[in-house]
Amino acid sequence: MKNDFNKKIQGFIKDLEDASPNIKNTLTEIYPVTFKLNIEGHKDIYISLAKDVKAISFSPIEKIDFEMVSSLTEIFELLITKKIKRDMFIGDQELAMVLANTLKKSDTDFLYLIDRYFGNIPAVFIHLVSQAISNKKFIEDSDEKIIHSKLRNLTIRMDRLEAINNL
Repeated sequence: MKNDFNKKIQGFIKDLEDASPNIKNTLTEIYPVTFKLNIEGHKDIYISLAKDVKAISFSPIEKIDFEMVSSLTEIFELLITKKIKRDMFIGDQELAMVLANTLKKSDTDFLYLIDRYFGNIPAVFIHLVSQAISNKKFIEDSDEKIIHSKLRNLTIRMDRLEAINNL
């Protein structure tokens, strides 16, 4: 299963690179890059990107270039609003910002790639979350409550879709 997931990640990144010659050139210039995603409440994810090898793992990697520390809510907002906060990164912030801006400027249909490599359930989930976040009004005192409520509703809908899909 681990090899299958890594193959999907490699295909995903290859399609991302092939989306534009500029993206491929920029990524090739910054490879190799290794970073850690530190998502609040989740196990750390280690990602290594090189010209020929792309890997994702939950096993710690000794030398990382930077670490992205965030919550799941902030990551969804980042994907939707495409506003990158420099303080999310620890370590080589310049490299992190180059990588993030390259992905931001790629103008790639991430929803299509997620559907293609990881299935329609994750794609539907991300689509519904993006709609919920982009349609909601940001109120300082209740952001977390609103997002939590909408994510809970989306999870219930996803469970229902999965149950229907398994019939």
